Amino acid sequence: MGDDIGGGGAGDALAADEEALSSGLEVLVTARGLDELQDRYFDWVAGHVPSFAYGLYLFDQRTGRPRASAVRGLSRFYAHRYERFGRAVDPVLRGAVAARRAWDDSLVKPADRWREAPIVQGLFRHYDMAHVMCAPLISGGEIVGTINFARGDGEPAFGDGDRRRATTAARMFQAAVAATDLVTAIDAERAAWWGALEASGQAVVVTDLERAERHANRPARALLDAADDAWPSLDAAIDGGEATRRLTVRAAGSDAATDITVTSAPLPERPSLIVSILSAESRTAALAPALRRLLTEREAAIAELVAAGQRDHEIAGHLHISPNTVKHHLKSIYQKLGVRSRVELAGLLLR
Repeated sequence: MGDDIGGGGAGDALAADEEALSSGLEVLVTARGLDELQDRYFDWVAGHVPSFAYGLYLFDQRTGRPRASAVRGLSRFYAHRYERFGRAVDPVLRGAVAARRAWDDSLVKPADRWREAPIVQGLFRHYDMAHVMCAPLISGGEIVGTINFARGDGEPAFGDGDRRRATTAARMFQAAVAATDLVTAIDAERAAWWGALEASGQAVVVTDLERAERHANRPARALLDAADDAWPSLDAAIDGGEATRRLTVRAAGSDAATDITVTSAPLPERPSLIVSILSAESRTAALAPALRRLLTEREAAIAELVAAGQRDHEIAGHLHISPNTVKHHLKSIYQKLGVRSRVELAGLLLR
């Protein structure tokens, strides 16, 4: 490469490079996590600044040492050797930091003198690194890392065009790092508050309309999973947005009805996120006076417990009688009220 773009000047050339490279920005900023970003970056930049090896470093702002690093085309052993023997004496790195733009060996020394430089003799030549280039990553006026390139003896030296493209690539990579850090922070914050919701005794459902996702914490799952058709009913209640709605659901395999009050509201700072608080109350079955007059006190008590969803052995324990006695009373209740099953009895009482 090493091309010069004349006529329009360096500004026009840089603008042209940015336009050519901009297609990769979406590829970078949508990465989930730093590891995925590094892989995407190496794949992407190879098409714009051909080299046999690439590296990237993100610095710890307190120590100035790399907090994250990755290389492609060179071994991890090389990376360790560079950290121990090369970084402190690397003139290309110093040049990039001082100029705050891409820098390469041709700007340090002529080719014949560069080959005799200590870092080349002690490190680079052992890995066939005849030409090296470094571009700083800058955020908030501070240098927060670098991207690095290396070419071998059979490849051309880096030139103006390479340096422009490397500078642009650094800007794009830094934007992607910022986006990835933001996503990581959001994910960590989300994990923290979701952990708090899981530990809460209050039933809470969070609906993310933008992601088409819904999350129910443990109490909410227990409440909704136990009731027939509760989830579809919840959809209708929450889709109304800010509102308080009341659902009536029945436990699977039970005649008992439960009233669920759903209070929903979108978050002011993010309207696509709807938080719903659920509270449940079992509906109390009560005999109408006209029906009560048809039954004895014991039969009336058993009928109300049946409508509340209790089974024979539960009713027996509650009233301190035997299950067989409960069955005997149920036959009498069915005859007197004109019903044939527990379901019909519950329906009669819960009207």
